[in-house]
Amino acid sequence: MAHAINIRSDDKSAEAIRSLWVECSALELAPSMGTLKYPPHITLAIYDQIGIPELTGAFDSAFSQATRFTAKFEKLDYFETPQAIILWAAPILPDFVRSIHEHIHARVGVEQSRPHYRPGSWVPHCSLATSIELSRKDEAIAFANRAIGPFEVKFDVADCVSFLPVEVLHETELLADA
Repeated sequence: MAHAINIRSDDKSAEAIRSLWVECSALELAPSMGTLKYPPHITLAIYDQIGIPELTGAFDSAFSQATRFTAKFEKLDYFETPQAIILWAAPILPDFVRSIHEHIHARVGVEQSRPHYRPGSWVPHCSLATSIELSRKDEAIAFANRAIGPFEVKFDVADCVSFLPVEVLHETELLADA
């Protein structure tokens, strides 16, 4: 089972992402995000092999003073994998989120993380659909290229999870804004 460190939005502002989940699910055989029963989130690291004490130790160290923040979303984008097209919303993040990301990887060891989540490779994103068939690539790209009205989402909780299914193992509410 894989493990991840995420920053998520339990705030009502996340409804903007959930609405995009519904729109994007029309391109999938079955909705991928809404069925997770897990809030909109930004993943900082994914590990296929890690001990829980090592995971939670890095997490606690990285998030001990982290504050809530608002991310602005102005555009959509996509990743293509050999199996599927993934649609996502591109967040504009405060600098301290990148510092947290780097801290986690320095503490655990970069080589333990999946390559796409390592410093220098990580593309911050909030997934909207993760299982669009390659035969619908043109439709997915058209969706990703459409203009969206900018919106903001407040991220207020960080957690460690195992998946799939998603199970929260350890979490902390981020500190109130200074």
